Amino acid sequence: MGLLEKAEKIQSDEDNQVPTAAPPETVIVPEPEPVQKKERSAKKTRSRKKKTSKIKKEREVKVIPDGFEPAGRTRGLFRYLVDFTINFGLIAVFVGMLIIFYTDVTYPLIFALILSLGNMVYLPSKFSRSAGNVVSGTQYVNTRGDNPSFLYHVGKSANIPFTFLGLTALMFSISAGTDWTTGMKVFIGISLFLMLIPILDRVMYRMRQDGDIALGFWDRIFGGIWLVTADKTQSDSGIMQRLQSFGEYAEQRGMLTEDDEQSS
Repeated sequence: MGLLEKAEKIQSDEDNQVPTAAPPETVIVPEPEPVQKKERSAKKTRSRKKKTSKIKKEREVKVIPDGFEPAGRTRGLFRYLVDFTINFGLIAVFVGMLIIFYTDVTYPLIFALILSLGNMVYLPSKFSRSAGNVVSGTQYVNTRGDNPSFLYHVGKSANIPFTFLGLTALMFSISAGTDWTTGMKVFIGISLFLMLIPILDRVMYRMRQDGDIALGFWDRIFGGIWLVTADKTQSDSGIMQRLQSFGEYAEQRGMLTEDDEQSS
């Protein structure tokens, strides 16, 4: 019995020593904020962005600037003839003399090349007009009323050699004796591609709408260029004075008179 009493005492002491567990604290979990409003607002902003991106910008119509009068057909044709003669006419004459008569045309050909470069580069870069412009009393202007770069005159004049190269390439391509080497294929391909530029330039002139002034390939490449009438300018340059005297002579002879003026 003594052992049983001791065991009961030990068991009762252990029960008294075990601490009672405290009740667990209640943790309040905050409710998540509703996300629907954000999603709706995000969807609205996305839809607005899509709508604004879909709206196409209105195409700005290129119109001739105020204060300028378009040049008539007679002045435009006269300008073309003068520039063509100076840029390529003399070169063609001297090359023809070389082919037909087998004469030495080295110095005349160099002189013709200098005239051509002077009319395409020097005069437009210094006076903003070519010889044809000065003689015909015309000039080129852009949408701001300024004269274009001399590169426009170079590109405009390049239609003639591009056409010549294309026709030469066509002759080689249809010739039975053509040796189709790699160089010949490259020459024909590049020449035919360059010939598309003057063709496209002419087609764009034909596609004008009623009442609109025609703009060709080079006119659109440089942002809109128009041929307009120009007033006589006072210049100390002997070249400009001589060209203006030719223009006055042409006006006195009635070469620059339009058809409407002649009929009236």
